[in-house]
Amino acid sequence: MKQPKILFVDHTATLGGAELSLIDLAFAYRRSSQVLLFTDGILRPRLENLGVTVKLVEASQQILGLRTSGGLKALKTIPELWRIARQVATEAKGFDLIHANSQKAFIVAALATLQGSPPVVWHLRDIITAKHFSRLNRRIAVTLANQFATKVLVNSQATGKAFIAAGGKASLVSVVYNGFDSASFDCVSTQAIQQIRDSLAIGNKILVGLFSRLSYWKGQHILLLAIKQLPQVHVILVGDALFGEEEYVSYLKTLANEPELKERVHWLGFRDDIPTLMKACDIIAHTSTEPEPFGRVIVEGQLAQKPVIASAAGGALELIEDGKTGLLFPLGDQIALQQQIQKLIDDSAFADKIAHHGYISAKTNFSLETILNSFDRAIKTIDT
Repeated sequence: MKQPKILFVDHTATLGGAELSLIDLAFAYRRSSQVLLFTDGILRPRLENLGVTVKLVEASQQILGLRTSGGLKALKTIPELWRIARQVATEAKGFDLIHANSQKAFIVAALATLQGSPPVVWHLRDIITAKHFSRLNRRIAVTLANQFATKVLVNSQATGKAFIAAGGKASLVSVVYNGFDSASFDCVSTQAIQQIRDSLAIGNKILVGLFSRLSYWKGQHILLLAIKQLPQVHVILVGDALFGEEEYVSYLKTLANEPELKERVHWLGFRDDIPTLMKACDIIAHTSTEPEPFGRVIVEGQLAQKPVIASAAGGALELIEDGKTGLLFPLGDQIALQQQIQKLIDDSAFADKIAHHGYISAKTNFSLETILNSFDRAIKTIDT
């Protein structure tokens, strides 16, 4: 079957959740499509090694460093955005559509339509709220979407509802969840798991894993506070600070050095062996203090066949059936999180049952094949 020609556009070349999803999409359409990045980084060789064509349209740090909460600062970037949009329009000639993988990429792609580019699809992967987006940025993004987007793909119903609540047209929205290939989890050996646990020198202690960049809203402190009174529990924190959040990291390290927690918190930084690390854990925790648009680590934890405990908000409510495919706890409530961890420790049969049902749910609902079919159906409705 002939594939549509898609120009995938992203402003960043780091490996966040959105970019990991982009890798899957770009690889699936690699025979007819290509990726355009606004900066160079680890994403480029990762794509090229998979046979994906990648080009760069360099953007300044003024563009790349602009936060979604930047407010009026965004207006100063308009001349450069227009310049980049002209380049994107040139690169897009011959393609059927542009897939904008981030808000900055979408704004540029929307401007590119004024210069003759093909239809634009915005893959919205953020919950648009006042907490993370300034009023001006919300207005700009939603107005441009209503005017120029042919389709707004969202990574959860929660993301779609927030877009509509911000003034976005409901008719534009299609839900396309993130997809996952379970093979990397299914092939992890018992020996590799034991090597991880031996390297941590934890013996048979309970190991809880939290996989996320270190940021206050990701809630690592919630987990550390929760295990204070659980002396048999160790924690691995997989990730590091990305956006000037060193002050929060200092707070976490001060907390981890308190007598009740000392030598029970293991800092692993960014790692490539996520499946093995997750399989080495007894429990996977998701502790965001605000609604998560999707919650990639939740599905990964389920694919690792581990019981997952997650903050009860946002996309997590679509990934977990509480008490069956995982456990939920109220946002920011370390006491409730402590109780859920204790429940799994006290009842291993229950923990195994949760892990089993979570695995089946992830394999059934979020397989890469299922999500690619969903993406394909969504873009086939676009008039190119």
